[in-house]
Amino acid sequence: MKKSIFSLLAVVTMAGCTQGDVIELVPNENVEIKLTSSAIAAETMTRAPYEGTIGVNGSLTARVLVSETSGSYTTTYANDKMTFTDNGTTAVGFDTPKYYPADNRALYICGLYPFEDWGTPANDECKFTFNGSQDVMAAGQKSSTKNTSKDGTYPQLTFNHLLTQLVIKAVAEDDAAITAWGNLTDLTLTKVGADNPASAVTVTLSTGVADEGTAFATLLPAGMSFWVKGAAPETAFTSQTKALTTDGEEVAYSMVAPLKNATGTADYTLAVKTANSGSTPVTVPVNLRTTGSNADYTASTQGKKFVVLLTFKATEIKASATVEDWKEDGGSSEDIQ
Repeated sequence: MKKSIFSLLAVVTMAGCTQGDVIELVPNENVEIKLTSSAIAAETMTRAPYEGTIGVNGSLTARVLVSETSGSYTTTYANDKMTFTDNGTTAVGFDTPKYYPADNRALYICGLYPFEDWGTPANDECKFTFNGSQDVMAAGQKSSTKNTSKDGTYPQLTFNHLLTQLVIKAVAEDDAAITAWGNLTDLTLTKVGADNPASAVTVTLSTGVADEGTAFATLLPAGMSFWVKGAAPETAFTSQTKALTTDGEEVAYSMVAPLKNATGTADYTLAVKTANSGSTPVTVPVNLRTTGSNADYTASTQGKKFVVLLTFKATEIKASATVEDWKEDGGSSEDIQ
């Protein structure tokens, strides 16, 4: 008889609870860590320049780091792969699901692209060594909790380009220039401003920033390679044979260290070889210009894409570059004579 009374009291007590009250009786429910993402640009299945929003030209596979301490990622709560499929619409989780702490404490989340080859995080920094073929992006820290995510509000990571993209187009002024120079055989970036090109970047994880003046290191005395766009995997332009034409065409690209303050004069320097140029490459300074005018480009080049037009003339090579696509700002065009 006593058992029946206790059972009845339990039923009455539960009947007076709302659905929300019942949920609160289950504090250890698993809530998966999910995010949305946006990016300025990328290409599917390659580390080449990311050229369009996520979902238009493919997904973006990123390394996502999660910490229990703001601005400190030496020890991570999670450090794994997320594959974003569109710009800011669909929330995705880790390839192997990870869950928020049951006690609702905040987590701090940042992102890096590409997924592979990042070094071990040290406090608020992480380092990546690049060779010119890879787009390198970072998304600054966002925070979230179990309860916020449970309600369907997900942090959004915004990936920003950390490098400068140089795209080389080559055109011969006339048939005499084609005869004088022969096929284009090599392209190398030899200077970024007055310095040798850098091949490593250190990202501040909490902000997703790499300062143009201090974050780039490991200078390359031999220069940075250019790459054949669209090749899978990417192929260095070194020792390629590309015929010059009077119509002109895109021949190569490189993702390089940015300039903090371009001046419009010898912002980047190329070494150009052709079949008839001899053993010593031709030194070609690249002067950056503002899009839509011949004014000098005088700002940071980080996150900018410059189309460099190499114009081969019978006696010299000139180059100028103007900004396209990623962020419209400027460019350059030089003649080669």
